Amino acid sequence: MKARYSVVIPDDYHQVLHKHLLRLDGREDLCFATYNPSFGLNRFSGIISSVILPEADEREVHGNVSFKANYFERAIRVARSRKEGLVFLHSHPVPGWQGMSHDDIVAEERMAPATKAATGFPLLGMTIGTDQAWSARFWNKSQIEKRKYERNWCESVRVISDKLSITFNDNMLIPSFDAGKQLRTISAWGQKTQEDLSRMRIGIVGLGSVGSIVAEILARTGFSKFVFIDFDVVEEKNLDRTVFLRDDVGRAKVFAMKDAISRAATSPSLDVQCVEYSICEERGFTASLDCDVLFSCVDRPWPRQVINFISYGHLIPAIDGGILVRSNKNNTRLIGADWKVHTVGYGRPCLECLGQYKTSNAILEKDGKLDDPGYLQGLDRSQFQEVHENVFPFSSNVASLEVLQLLSLTVAPSGLSNIGQQTVHFVTGELERDKSHKCDANCFFPSVQGKGDSAGIEVFSKHPIAEKAREVRK
Repeated sequence: MKARYSVVIPDDYHQVLHKHLLRLDGREDLCFATYNPSFGLNRFSGIISSVILPEADEREVHGNVSFKANYFERAIRVARSRKEGLVFLHSHPVPGWQGMSHDDIVAEERMAPATKAATGFPLLGMTIGTDQAWSARFWNKSQIEKRKYERNWCESVRVISDKLSITFNDNMLIPSFDAGKQLRTISAWGQKTQEDLSRMRIGIVGLGSVGSIVAEILARTGFSKFVFIDFDVVEEKNLDRTVFLRDDVGRAKVFAMKDAISRAATSPSLDVQCVEYSICEERGFTASLDCDVLFSCVDRPWPRQVINFISYGHLIPAIDGGILVRSNKNNTRLIGADWKVHTVGYGRPCLECLGQYKTSNAILEKDGKLDDPGYLQGLDRSQFQEVHENVFPFSSNVASLEVLQLLSLTVAPSGLSNIGQQTVHFVTGELERDKSHKCDANCFFPSVQGKGDSAGIEVFSKHPIAEKAREVRK
């Protein structure tokens, strides 16, 4: 598969950059920045990690704009000292995704060899339009011609704040929608929004009672690009709380889900990547980095910890939910049921600080202790309790609320993109919304925010249960 490229810009750097580059006098301007790498399975992303604004006499602003050699040399030194890649950014006086003039190409092509030699990473060129839309390209060494560098256009540039704003490269990611089938959906938020939703790549981690319903809702809404990550198989006990059919029993969930959304999808073109791995394994982990947004539809601590790391380290927002059902001792009477949904990542509290898992339990699961009956007998249930009770009406409500969190994040109706954590109490019918949560002062995850692969932390490992499940299917 041909490599794809993208860029992520945290909002604090986006604010600095657009204020510098989009001048009040309408002239073009430029600057340098640095980026951290994020290697996915099929997509390479650069995460903007610092801005290097020009000092006096390092550039000339005239009809166009040009920089002096000492500015480039200083930027190279900064990138090398940070062990990061170099970014060259400039502005154009028109809106939208930008092409390149002959002078733009010559300037970036000349910088590419020195940048690669000094930093070990390809030069990233970026342009901003008057509407704050970004475009980007990486300059990689040619595999055919020596001393030649080739321009590889990015498919998108993502700006992450409370809202996820994505500028798409129309030449690479063509909108996929059917105005006839999606007439009512388009009437809610317009064709441009529908086009952008159809181009987002959505990862769903866990295709059980919530994840399978999320996938079907998104397919019917017109989303067309999916990455399904789940090592498990469809069993008969799944049929009362998922969208799988009786004929799916015994099949890998990822392939059964692909067939299910093919029947339900309203988009004329589906792009579904099936990953028969846990997100705690290397292949599942790297596949998740190809996504623009992740749905965390898992109920165990280790995968939640991995997703938490991705949402901060690689700046991919993750939407998570959990259900707690309480019955009497004989499971003959429902006492109560509550469920929560929330979006985590940049600028938001993490899953651990929201109480969705404990690091100690993630370590136990990684070591295989939570699947050891002998160990579980002596475990303090107040510290860990695996919850299996669930029913379709509860799952469908959680799935619906998670999709609404995605729409708030991307569509931002009436300008509101962060609605906080939502909690539903089934018995009383109450819905609470809480934005007061913050990460603890000593929380680890903000320290790796935007570091990508440069964080130097390997959160994936061997997963014997997932390996066994695949082996049994063979």
